[in-house]
Amino acid sequence: MKMKKNECYQPSLFDTLEKIEKSTSTVDELRVPIFAPVVQIAKNSGTYKEFIANKNVRKIKTKWGEVEIRNRLLTQIHKDLLDLIFSYSKETRRLENGKIVIYFSQSEIMRHYGDLGKNLKWFREKLSEIRDAVILYRDNKGNEFDFNIIANKAFDFEQDMFGIILDDAYVKFYENGLSIDYKKNVPELLKVGSPLLRSIIRFFFTHNSLNLNVDDVLHTIGFPMESTRTVQLAKKELKESQDILEQFFIDYDASKRIFYYKGHKSVSFLPSITKEDKEPSKERLS
Repeated sequence: MKMKKNECYQPSLFDTLEKIEKSTSTVDELRVPIFAPVVQIAKNSGTYKEFIANKNVRKIKTKWGEVEIRNRLLTQIHKDLLDLIFSYSKETRRLENGKIVIYFSQSEIMRHYGDLGKNLKWFREKLSEIRDAVILYRDNKGNEFDFNIIANKAFDFEQDMFGIILDDAYVKFYENGLSIDYKKNVPELLKVGSPLLRSIIRFFFTHNSLNLNVDDVLHTIGFPMESTRTVQLAKKELKESQDILEQFFIDYDASKRIFYYKGHKSVSFLPSITKEDKEPSKERLS
């Protein structure tokens, strides 16, 4: 039965679990710089100094929305690990208290992440850092979502599986917007050594088609634009990495400084499950 405009669609347990199981990420969290395009934020960097000056808050507004990150700055390493957890999860389950948990093998996640000289203690510390970060996202329609991504860590002793319990507000955020499935691309994505390139690739994955100049792309992914030298180095890296970007169907014209993207055949989108219109609009994908 078609719902009336003023009725609120209530997603079922199956809807929510299926959407999370089939997704790698929400679209919106890749279109605003929740995860900085670096592997580590140096304490002498402008980004970190601004974060401390603003009482541990970083604010960035882009064409696709506005985000505030509080308490903890997140990087591409944090996003890499989340991508692996969503891609190689063993089970997604609704607990008795109603919360959603994603179970996985820690050793398998670390194996897929490659030999970085890290251990399970390091891995769990990174999950704690994700849990610490509080994110406030505002879209261009005035909708606002305030959430942590991870509420708690969990362990299933019977099946010997580690897990993350998703924050209830993050689950609502997941239900409300588009999500994206690029699980097939995660192994190749993580072979890309540059966190700048990984961030750009993830951003373009969220579109079916998009042409955008390099400055707008760098601003959108949260690259520090205050240093002319740093921006020049980033553009030099992009010019030298055109072949890597082309592997993900992203063309970068270094002379015009414009990115051209026409979509990726192995990337798919999952619609909102809280709205009457469940088909992703062309406007949302561009």
